[in-house]
Amino acid sequence: MTSNRFILCFILITLSVPLFAQQPAYDVLATGSGRVVWFASDFSVKWEQPAGNIHEVQLLSNGNILFADGKVTEVTPDKKVVFQYAPPKGKEGSFTCQRLENGNTLIGENYSGIVKEIAPDGSVTFEFQTAFKTDNQHHRMRRVRKLSNGNYLVSHSGDNLVREYTPSGETVWEQKVTNIAFAAERLENGNTLISSLDQVTEFDKNGKVVWEFKKSELPDIGITNMTGFQRLKNGNLVIGCYAAYNKEGKGVGMFEITRDKKLVWAYTKPTDRNMMGVQVLEPTAK
Repeated sequence: MTSNRFILCFILITLSVPLFAQQPAYDVLATGSGRVVWFASDFSVKWEQPAGNIHEVQLLSNGNILFADGKVTEVTPDKKVVFQYAPPKGKEGSFTCQRLENGNTLIGENYSGIVKEIAPDGSVTFEFQTAFKTDNQHHRMRRVRKLSNGNYLVSHSGDNLVREYTPSGETVWEQKVTNIAFAAERLENGNTLISSLDQVTEFDKNGKVVWEFKKSELPDIGITNMTGFQRLKNGNLVIGCYAAYNKEGKGVGMFEITRDKKLVWAYTKPTDRNMMGVQVLEPTAK
């Protein structure tokens, strides 16, 4: 009987504690399941905030936290709401957000396919209609980013497509991918990095693949759906995963890899099943 109790306790402890290849050298802000969570480098929780179907999160320069879970919300460290965009009742809202240098907030509406810039007082200062084909209101867009050239990079998830639009809504660049286009980032070299569940791919401006990481390349950790990501200064990628675990609990919620596809660390805790957004809190990241 004693040995059975010991085994049971070991199993319970194992399931409750995150397992990882190595601790990161920095804090990580992430979307858990139903929460925004700020992890210390040992994955202890420093701060958390309840949320809905949360896709993206960002620590702002003022110390507040901005996140998108259908609504786009900014909260202070003591969890006071200081900004919020909410879609019309019953509509699929925004699963992406970006605080712009002028203090406005960039959002992308799933139900309408409209990109908007919203002032702190809630007024819409700019908007344009994107082009999409899917009838699935839940998958008209995921990550949207305003680029340094003033254009907008939009991940049309249901169309498996990333487009760059001018402010007038003209398409000046686009790239098709093989699965849901979740997140895209324009790199300093002019290439574009795109996550599409099964892989993260770097394309040059002509659509040539110059680098790619497929989930099958690290089979031991059981990667499922790669979604949000952050590219670090050293070229490493920190990647979040959706529906991250199978019935046996195998999988990984978020992880970091090097440019040559070596695992740096991995966070595995089945209660954080959907970790679609991640942000390394630099400058501790090298």
